[in-house]
Amino acid sequence: MSYPSSQTHTNAQSMPFWGFVCAMAMIFSLSPLAIDMYLPALPQMAEFFETRIDAMEASVAIYLLSFALGQLVFGTLADKLNKNRLLSWGIIGFAVASFIVALSDNLTWLFLGRAAQGFLGGTSIVVFSLIQQNYSKEKNGKQKSSQIISYIMAVVVVAPMVAPMIGSQILLHLGWQWIFICLGFFAFITFFTQLFINSQVSSNKDEKNSVTSHPSPDDKVQLSQIMKGYRFVLTNPLTLSYMFAGAASFAGLFAFISGSPFVYMSLYQISPQDYSVLIALNAIAMISTNLLNARRLGHIDPTIKLIWAGIGLGIIGLYLFITASLALPLPYIALGVVLYMAMLGFTSANAMTGVLSNSGQYAGLASGLNGVMQFGLGALTSAIISLSNSVNSLPMAFTMAASGLITCAFAFALIKQTRQGA
Repeated sequence: MSYPSSQTHTNAQSMPFWGFVCAMAMIFSLSPLAIDMYLPALPQMAEFFETRIDAMEASVAIYLLSFALGQLVFGTLADKLNKNRLLSWGIIGFAVASFIVALSDNLTWLFLGRAAQGFLGGTSIVVFSLIQQNYSKEKNGKQKSSQIISYIMAVVVVAPMVAPMIGSQILLHLGWQWIFICLGFFAFITFFTQLFINSQVSSNKDEKNSVTSHPSPDDKVQLSQIMKGYRFVLTNPLTLSYMFAGAASFAGLFAFISGSPFVYMSLYQISPQDYSVLIALNAIAMISTNLLNARRLGHIDPTIKLIWAGIGLGIIGLYLFITASLALPLPYIALGVVLYMAMLGFTSANAMTGVLSNSGQYAGLASGLNGVMQFGLGALTSAIISLSNSVNSLPMAFTMAASGLITCAFAFALIKQTRQGA
């Protein structure tokens, strides 16, 4: 089938809105599913490969590192190559890599399969530049992009929560290999969904006239243009403020993921079932604010929402630090965490919208840099929690507080920068 040129801005009226949101959410859900779905199977996999569980945990790290590299590479390529085609090849490759993992009988093939899965899963970053391509020329394009990203994030938040449960059931009835086989089939379903949505876009008469079977000279990837793009993005203070605001707030989520098992279950002695309930509350809070950001507050400028959410995270971070310092009961800390996660529903989508709207023709490159920055700061906060001597809730609370205050600082930087640009 034919793909529209990457330089063509789609008329959004010809695109089935909810179909587009669904397809993009499915694409973006592949990596959360690939990370969390097989976690219950790690002990069984260690037994199958006759190794320690540490080797199985290393497969998670291999995926994350490859995923970060993939985001950087494919985000850069998305600015010059056809975005839909890039996504298609990435999804197909992800599916094939999933089957390789399922069929692997030694650690070498397992690790190679996971590395390929992660790298090709990084094509999901192209989703953001595709949103920018399709909607940036619309009236109120920033608000529309923020709305779509919020819907996608609301769906993606659910994936890590349900993935272990799905994986557990597959493991119980079929075995660990079928977890990756199912991932592969889901990737193919996602691929055909994307093709169907793309066919709806291509059915527009204007787009049919603009389809070309060969790339134009401007579509060629040149190192000089790539370096020019990096200079453009990395020397733009406004773009960097959006990036750091989104990444810093996201780092607090990683701090919670790393520190909450000790704080909730070891320090405060709650049961795994109650821990799951508290995790679900966090997910519900984040989903609710993502939907609120998209629906009720969709008409408000994304930068304004990001600034207020950033200030809110600074206040919530201080609250968490104070409650941990005073060793207050768990409900006080849990409340602060839920509020923090709720604010993420406003920071993530609106920061990404700001990055896209200020990156011009380098939206894909900026998306890739943004993804690497998010995962880099997330890995840093996780390492801080892991290396700390956990005897109380201070390491988790302090790291989340620092993340919130850094987000707040960049929110104030955005106030200054937007006033200067007014």
